Amino acid sequence: MPQHTRHSLINVLLLWTAILSIVQVVFIVFYITAGHRASEQYRCSTNAHYAIPCEQHTFDDKRIRWLAKNPDATLISEGDVLAVKKDGYYFLNLQVTLRSCEEEKEHTVSLKWNNKLLLHGWINTKSCSTGLLGKVEELSAGGTLGVTLEPKTSINTSESETHLDIIYMRKP
Repeated sequence: MPQHTRHSLINVLLLWTAILSIVQVVFIVFYITAGHRASEQYRCSTNAHYAIPCEQHTFDDKRIRWLAKNPDATLISEGDVLAVKKDGYYFLNLQVTLRSCEEEKEHTVSLKWNNKLLLHGWINTKSCSTGLLGKVEELSAGGTLGVTLEPKTSINTSESETHLDIIYMRKP
């Protein structure tokens, strides 16, 4: 093999080795940073609490009474109002569906934290539902969450139709 051909092949192999090394370094950096973010996200959102309305729901001052599907006594207590027991960020999702729609009445649903309005929605007269209302809120221990429906009416207590999802995220 002539000297010139061997010299150009060595240059090509050196270039190829450099490119592969750079690609490996890039993949290692992405792997480390993506893995670090994923583990933090998992560590922060470990507690979830899903509430569904009581089958035999009763209204006291237009409030919906909730039962926990995944109870965690250290996080939230169930009832007409949900007592928050830990400081942190809470991802709140609410959907309320009526048993039947009355087109002449406009129904509203409110989720309040210590009488501070967090979520507010209207019942759609075609679907009889609010759809999904959601928000992340920083809540402190000792406060209460309550859902009110005005005017009072009968709600669909199916878990897929009426539910309050509460996902807890610890403060850093």
